[in-house]
Amino acid sequence: MRRDLLDATVQLLERGGAARLTTTAIASRAHVSTGTFYRYFSDKADVLAALREETVRAISVDLMAAVGRAIDLGLEDGVRLIVETLVSAFERHRPVILAIADATPAGTTANLLPSIEADLYPLATVLPRRHRPDASPDELDAIVFLAMGVLVSSCLRIALQRPPSVSRPALLDLATTMAVSAVRG
Repeated sequence: MRRDLLDATVQLLERGGAARLTTTAIASRAHVSTGTFYRYFSDKADVLAALREETVRAISVDLMAAVGRAIDLGLEDGVRLIVETLVSAFERHRPVILAIADATPAGTTANLLPSIEADLYPLATVLPRRHRPDASPDELDAIVFLAMGVLVSSCLRIALQRPPSVSRPALLDLATTMAVSAVRG
């Protein structure tokens, strides 16, 4: 039942966004009473928090797998794989990410998923360490800190706000070039 309510919420977010989301609409979409809804969630914010956790977990799993595959690639190919993975994951979870953005004062320009960065920070050091063996620990921390922030923000923009006149592959290439430049210094 909990899964049905979460799925119903995502469907409603896809159709009308977070502004029009209500507990009554969620219950109706899931074909249950509002009383049943309240057995699983205390309110709309509780459902969105659960979806946020699921989204962060799913994106983190995708990125961990990509970083694992990127280790054996050259710097540019490895970063491109990570960029593509992150953009695709954001696109797949677009309704939930937009709902999170609606609840954030800075909207899609904010760091919406800081726990992704926190979970991946140890993995994010792997590529810079491998390709910048000359960098001190402090330099590596600086590279990873800035590169992750810029990369997450860029990938969010590509996934959620890409102008129709700009090709997705061109933006992926540009984001890759920017991240590779950050690693190279």
